[in-house]
Amino acid sequence: MKAQMTRTEPRVIEAENWRLTLGKYVEVADHHMPEWVEIETFGFDSPDFRARIELRDNVPRLVELSWRSKPGSREIMRKDLDQSISVWIDTLYAQLVIVVDRDEQMVKVNLDSTTDLHRAIRGFLEDRRSGKRRITGDFLQQVAAVYRQNIDYAPTATVARTFGVKHRQATDYVKQARDRGFLPPTKQGRAKA
Repeated sequence: MKAQMTRTEPRVIEAENWRLTLGKYVEVADHHMPEWVEIETFGFDSPDFRARIELRDNVPRLVELSWRSKPGSREIMRKDLDQSISVWIDTLYAQLVIVVDRDEQMVKVNLDSTTDLHRAIRGFLEDRRSGKRRITGDFLQQVAAVYRQNIDYAPTATVARTFGVKHRQATDYVKQARDRGFLPPTKQGRAKA
């Protein structure tokens, strides 16, 4: 019997105080991962919680997070917000990933967060999230454009903020853009665009 991974309609799993809705599964490097997951918890006297995780460029990303205080329940408090966001991806989403082991001709499902399989899946997801950015000509042209637009005040720092990297990495991007001819050569301490 072969598992059907091409489900098109969402799958809903419910209990009394929570609901999990899964989109269709897609294959990513010998893993089957839900395209999206929505988590909802319903508090009796505490606020309801909702989160959505989506695969973006084959990487699970938390894209929506909300709390709602219903009439008769307490207000949203700091303790509601203190929960680590990475827990949703590292723990819950990792339990929904299916590993295809082609050597052993088997499918591995992860139900226990204390197993080696769970740790391996969490490592796989972390590698996907922290994957290196592909440095292409188009990307370096974008770096050069941001640098030029901010030449009068901290252009490298602006590149760092724009692309979500540290200053050292932004400096490397600017250097690569210069090496490829997208920015003119510069002298020590003098920015040129």
